[in-house]
Formats: sequence, structure tokens, C-alpha cells
Amino acid sequence: MKKIFYGMAAWSIVAGAACSRIDANTSNTVPTTDAYAATVTATNAATGMVGVGGSTVDAYVAPGTTSNVAGTGTMRYGTRNITEATFLMEAASGSMMEVQLGKLALERSANSEVKKFAQMLVDHHTKAHQELITIASGMNITLPSSLLPMHQELADQLSKLTGNEFDKEYIDEIEDVHESDIALFDVVSNAAPTTTVKAFAIRTLPVLRIHEHQADELEAKVSK
Repeated sequence: MKKIFYGMAAWSIVAGAACSRIDANTSNTVPTTDAYAATVTATNAATGMVGVGGSTVDAYVAPGTTSNVAGTGTMRYGTRNITEATFLMEAASGSMMEVQLGKLALERSANSEVKKFAQMLVDHHTKAHQELITIASGMNITLPSSLLPMHQELADQLSKLTGNEFDKEYIDEIEDVHESDIALFDVVSNAAPTTTVKAFAIRTLPVLRIHEHQADELEAKVSK
């Protein structure tokens, strides 16, 4: 897997991937409506909590900075503060990109496993995007109707490839994208002030982790 991550969010993996977590109490009290997510939530919950003087430390907050506290309206993601609106817009663009690239893979790949994986991403991210539309509408937030620049750049890059070259680059990039998404969703799952936003991040995180894991396994196969 390449260690070159896309967009503004990418570098955060370096600081936080090893400490990715979902707060156990929160994830257990917010119900999930996604049966797929429910089957894997238990194995992904409550990891990476670091105790300091009896308290917990957020992996994405540098010493001396403001921690992620629900109700503040902003969340600390790496070196930047993000709002729920920022998260919803980036997540919506990311889901649209996943669907677009998945459909491209269905057209261009001759690998049955890559196609099966791509169809899964199309299905899951189509559903996620519809959820995002509902959440954003209830918060009077307008989501982008086209890809954000960081996502459009990747879509343009992959659209130039075909055959096995496409498969290798597609799986490689999808793995990196999901690592970045996991870091972002992890922050939001612990710190979002609004329950619906927090619940969405919590129930989506396990699915993203499964996607990343499957991409990692496929990478070894398409690289041969």
C-alpha cells in the first residue's frame, strides 16, 4: 500500500491510525440500523484509549490544544478544526467518489473479485450518501452536488487507466482513502455535538474498517 494519502485529511493517519478508537459507551448506546455494521461493531469498539491520570486522551489532539468536547461545535482533526458541516460535506463528496469509482471498476476491471468489491462499495456508499442527505437536510446544510477537488483529482487520475493497471491503482487508492476516512469518522464518532451526526459516524466506522481490510487483502492479489 502506498503511503501517499489524498486531500487535506490524509496526513492525519500518521498521527492517529495506531490509536483509532470508538468510545465503547457511546457506540453501545446509539442504535444501528445497518445489519452489516452491527455484525462487526463489537470487534472494532473501544480500541486505542490511552489513560493519563485516570482520564482518556484523544489521539488527534496535540498536547496543549483544546480537546474534542461535544457541544463546542468544532472538532479537532489533526491540525485543523472541523465543524459538523465540514464533515458532512467531505463525507458526501467521498461517498459520491466511491460510487463513481466503483461503477468505473465494474466497467473496466476483468477481475471478478475486484468487481465484487466495487459493487459492495457502490451499494454501501449509495446508502451512506442517502443518509447524509437526510441528516444534512435536517440541519439546513447544503451538501455538494459534485466532487470536492481532492476527490475529483483521484477520480480523474483513475479514469485514465485500464486493465490490470487500473485494478492495482484502484485498490491501492481505495485502501488509502478508507484509512483517511476511518481517521475522520473516528474523530466525529467521539466528538460530534449533534446526536444524528455522531450516530452516523459510529455505525459507519465498522463498515469503513471492513472495506479497508478487504482492500488490503485484494491489493496483494492484484499486485501479482
